[in-house]
Amino acid sequence: MIETIVKNSQSPYYEISKEDQLILSPFAGIVKDIFIKENAYFYEWETILTIQTANGDLKEVEVPFSGSVVSLFVNTGDEISINAKLVSLQDDLLVTGCD
Repeated sequence: MIETIVKNSQSPYYEISKEDQLILSPFAGIVKDIFIKENAYFYEWETILTIQTANGDLKEVEVPFSGSVVSLFVNTGDEISINAKLVSLQDDLLVTGCD
């Protein structure tokens, strides 16, 4: 499994691999909404969940690839720290156009 930290800059680092991508939280706070489910398909740059920070900002977590959800490690309402495990994703390795 490859660990991926989704960076605040909206240009996250990740490696193209057939291995699962472990997404780590770029923010500390409370998980407000989860928009994906296990075994479901997600799209490139789709918001997978939101985190409310201590100062009240609602931050969106997105990934720069599409694929399937392997497993979720958090639930709505969970308090998390930076680099907490959020979700494990499988890249579908399809090349798509994106700005």
